[in-house]
Amino acid sequence: MCSQDSDEESYEFFENIVEYVKKAKSAETAAASSNAETKCKSFMLAYGSRFKAEETARTICEQFINLYNSLNDPECNLNSYPNKKCCKFLKYWINFKLMKSMKNEDECVSKIYNALESHITGSDEFNIDLYYEYDINKDDLKKMNILYSLYEKHTELDTILMNISKVDKESLLLHSTACCTHYIKAKYICNDDNNRNDNSVFCNKLTTFKSKYDALYEKAFQEGSDYANNFIKLEECSNNKIITTAVTGTVVGLIPLLGVLYKVSELNIKL
Repeated sequence: MCSQDSDEESYEFFENIVEYVKKAKSAETAAASSNAETKCKSFMLAYGSRFKAEETARTICEQFINLYNSLNDPECNLNSYPNKKCCKFLKYWINFKLMKSMKNEDECVSKIYNALESHITGSDEFNIDLYYEYDINKDDLKKMNILYSLYEKHTELDTILMNISKVDKESLLLHSTACCTHYIKAKYICNDDNNRNDNSVFCNKLTTFKSKYDALYEKAFQEGSDYANNFIKLEECSNNKIITTAVTGTVVGLIPLLGVLYKVSELNIKL
């Protein structure tokens, strides 16, 4: 049985989540240093068999180092201040990546992480110590994943609207539709029947997300109906008629959303 940590403070990193999403996206696409490649190949050879795909062990390792380096600035000293928001985000990120990639979902993430850390630390370039004693509670991890996915789409929408002269309206529609798939799941958790005390922090974070999303919608609305009509309001996510009309011709966006709308009444999330 893995030791799991359930802690309201574990959600603190969402206060800076927009910045962290951008850093994670950059870390996941940037090339690894030669030293990182060597260290991560060693990790893959030793522990690749624990992953669904052996190469994933090296990929996660290299991305982790990139993300660590982007977060490890004077205001975010990961080794000296493990309880800072950036450290909690790094713990969330590696927990999420390892959990979805390991063959045995019952295996402790902390065990695999500590093996990874031992392979990459101790050199001049890397000196990582996250004090990783507990896995993130699986129920909290599921909820964090929903919030993180929402902010990933929020960041995409914000990036599109930043360059309004070249707005790809189809992408605007696609990402706002994708937001609906995650928002419906989140709202189900936070509705009156399911919103127990242990969901309060998550639901407060969802309210914060909604206010940021609404601000993006207002920005699109101010640019005119062509933009607003391709930007689905969160209040409309559960309206089949509005969504179907909005995404006519955008099959990629419609299929996952309809799946969520169909299944949401059957969700049985043990929180």
